[in-house]
Amino acid sequence: MNKMVAAAALSLLALTACKNKDEIYANPPQQMVDGVEALMPAAKEFVFTAQDEALEQGPPLSEYYLDIAKELGVQYPEKVRVYYVDKLPSPTDPTLSQIAHKAGYAGSNMAGYTYGYGIWIANRYKNQRGLLEHELYHVKQAEELGLEEQTRQYLLQMYVYGYTNSPMKSTPGKQLPSICKK
Repeated sequence: MNKMVAAAALSLLALTACKNKDEIYANPPQQMVDGVEALMPAAKEFVFTAQDEALEQGPPLSEYYLDIAKELGVQYPEKVRVYYVDKLPSPTDPTLSQIAHKAGYAGSNMAGYTYGYGIWIANRYKNQRGLLEHELYHVKQAEELGLEEQTRQYLLQMYVYGYTNSPMKSTPGKQLPSICKK
């Protein structure tokens, strides 16, 4: 990975704090696009490996969550697996890990992540109301965009908005079906 491109893109993360983020996301500077593309090989390896592990280790959705996934618009809810773990996965690539931490993606306070059809949930958040529904919405995003493009968009949004304020992260709560809001 071109460390200079990734470092330059990381520095752009700080610059977006004072700018119109939606405008930047709609027309990202080439340096930012190059930074995302430089991270994609490591990011793809990370998300596809995490998805595969969750699919191998996690149980399928219960009937209740299959119904919710269908109501959310997940096309193939029977493919989803939920892997409950003590520790969520974190990128091992040093540059990707640094950006994930700086953007707020990685940390001990994270409750769950979704990689394609593989959902990871930290055991201590296993019974958190609305968490699995939220993660199922990310499954829908992955189906619509494809896991690689979803990863690319997440990276770009982390640069522009930070993890917790990224549109892909904040949209699910607004899109939950009525069954989830009771």
